[in-house]
Amino acid sequence: MATIGLIAGAGGFPLLLAAEARRAGHRVVATGFVHSTDPALEQAVDAFTWVKLGQFGKILEALRAGGATCSVLLGGVTKRRFFVDVLPDAVGLQLMARVAIRTDDNLLRASADILAEHGLPVIDPTPFLTGALAPEGLLGRERPTEAEQADAVYGLGLARAIGRLDLGQTVVVKLRCAVAVEALEGTDACIRRGGELGGQGTVVAKAVKPQQDRRLDLPAIGPRTIEVMKRAGCRVLAVEAGGTLVMDRDELVRLADKAGIVVVGLR
Repeated sequence: MATIGLIAGAGGFPLLLAAEARRAGHRVVATGFVHSTDPALEQAVDAFTWVKLGQFGKILEALRAGGATCSVLLGGVTKRRFFVDVLPDAVGLQLMARVAIRTDDNLLRASADILAEHGLPVIDPTPFLTGALAPEGLLGRERPTEAEQADAVYGLGLARAIGRLDLGQTVVVKLRCAVAVEALEGTDACIRRGGELGGQGTVVAKAVKPQQDRRLDLPAIGPRTIEVMKRAGCRVLAVEAGGTLVMDRDELVRLADKAGIVVVGLR
């Protein structure tokens, strides 16, 4: 039995990991970010500490006090929060000083390096997320047209291209034209903007960054993604099979089928 230190961002995956890890006999001690992490996680782990963005020393202290021997980084943190409520402590300032260009990947890799230096190596969370990775092929009953399939393939390639620049993981396309590209605003805002600009029938594509360390920041979708797409008038959601986490898959498929939205995993 191990004690896993979970540094939890937003979304349901930290809760899922905590449940699966504890079911496997492990202890889980966690930290959560104010204004980001689901408060339900506090009752789902063996010990929990709230922190603000940048309080990396407090994270280390909490995980070590809980007996953690490894760590997991899981769940989103919208980067715009760095401009709203970041409160770096001494270790947080050291982290920022290590990163000259503060892209997501650079910040996450520097965080993983500091965790390892303090005896908390970051491990791959996917073994605890059984069945959560998107399979290849259709996830629901809706099928894309030939034009939509072509847009999905083009969009996935475009998503990988912006991933090489470490800008984001999501693009919206229509008729092989880039309509919206994710950057600071996050996936949902990118989808909304794509729907506004492209109108009905746009295609959303989400891919793993080619240089991605798969212990860190895998793309994720869930029922909320479908709800945002429905309101935006999007028609297809194409994700990278084997590299995208799917939250509440049955509910996601139910909502997609009801809305007439195609969900497909592509290689």
